[in-house]
Amino acid sequence: MTHQDPLLKHALGLYLAAGAALAGGDGSLSLDALPHAAPPWLHVITAGVVAAALGKSAQLPFSFWLSRAMQGPSPVSALLHSATMVAAGAYLLLRLHPLVATTGWAGPLVAWTGALTALALGVVAVAQTDLKQLLAASTSAQIGFMVLAAGSGGVAAGTTQLVAHAATKSALFLAAGAWLTALGTKRLPALRGAARRYRLVGAAFTVCALTLAGLPPLSLWAAKDEVLATARAEGAGLYTVGLVAAAVSAVYSVKAVRCVTRPLPEDPESGYDTEQRGTRRIAPTTPLPLLLLTLAAAVLGVLALPGPAAWLKDLVGAAGEPGPRPWELVLSAGVALAAAGLAWWWGARPAPVPDAPARAAQGWLHLERVAWTVVVRPVLGLARALAVFDDRVVDGAVRQTARGGLAAARFARRLDDGGIDAAVRAISSGARSLGRWARRPQSGLLHQYYAQAAVCFSVLVLIILLVR
Repeated sequence: MTHQDPLLKHALGLYLAAGAALAGGDGSLSLDALPHAAPPWLHVITAGVVAAALGKSAQLPFSFWLSRAMQGPSPVSALLHSATMVAAGAYLLLRLHPLVATTGWAGPLVAWTGALTALALGVVAVAQTDLKQLLAASTSAQIGFMVLAAGSGGVAAGTTQLVAHAATKSALFLAAGAWLTALGTKRLPALRGAARRYRLVGAAFTVCALTLAGLPPLSLWAAKDEVLATARAEGAGLYTVGLVAAAVSAVYSVKAVRCVTRPLPEDPESGYDTEQRGTRRIAPTTPLPLLLLTLAAAVLGVLALPGPAAWLKDLVGAAGEPGPRPWELVLSAGVALAAAGLAWWWGARPAPVPDAPARAAQGWLHLERVAWTVVVRPVLGLARALAVFDDRVVDGAVRQTARGGLAAARFARRLDDGGIDAAVRAISSGARSLGRWARRPQSGLLHQYYAQAAVCFSVLVLIILLVR
């Protein structure tokens, strides 16, 4: 299974939704008309949209494909895994929140999927030893907050999270790509001291990582509180899971910061060039976009301030959306700071030997293996069985029908040649013989005509006498 799989899931889900919309609606594919489709088509449309969005945004159980996509170049990773491709699923759910809310079952399903993804993929990010894999897992986790907002009615909150996360993660990927180009590695142990060696990139990476951690007063702290406020309105359980996921995000973010800000080892070159030959310099085109993205990541939290937040809610049609209370802001800040401090202190301890749970987390919870076992292998087995059925039953019936048709054609040909054609030839031969006999009396001799007339008259008289 490759990174093209979610594209297939996304397309199939949208095709299903579009077909159901045409069948159960007014024949229009207008997004505003979808919530007004008649049941059961309404539920089919919603199921297709939800499946497409979760697959597109690497949410559980489809998260594993994002790990494979890290094989692409870092600039591509920065674009696709922060602001466009992966976020498109969350945007779709935010845009179609009226559809999700209409069905009744889709909202809780989407909200809990987002919350559990934020928690589980946060744990996956904590276990990673590769910087791009850590950032990829954190992408799934952070988009989980957007999906949580979409399911719990926080359209403005999810939009704020989406915008702030796009700037933050783009800067982090660009910094990771700059170190990969310069040092030839993205392994966290080998990047020790990279922020000290390349201070501008290190400063930008640190600010964005702390933003990703949700530390106040940076943007994702305020954005996450907007999301958690909508989750609290849905239930304490959903709020608690979201708050724990926010704490986990602080852990993996601080882990990355600690790795790159530690003092350089005695022989740093021994860990470099594990993936490519490093240039040992930062490209001159990197600092400007990196600084602009870092600035945006730090200050986009203004969208959560009362004035901009009210403007954004009016803009997206969510004027009644709940906002965070003061105690929620204090609680989330305290949880993030405590988790960050614990992660910094724990990072000073010797690295433990990975056990089975840690290896499972590093392998993205073996979701790909599970998908292969639960989905792909049964589907392939069914496909092979259907292929055998097609070859032996359907094709066999077609072949037997064809053989029967050929046998019938051969019999018809023999019947035609030996019966019908023979009868036609016999009739034509008899007609020719009769024609020849009919020509013989016509000799042109008058005395023969008299003789023939006399014979015919005699026969006629004889018939009359016999009949009487």
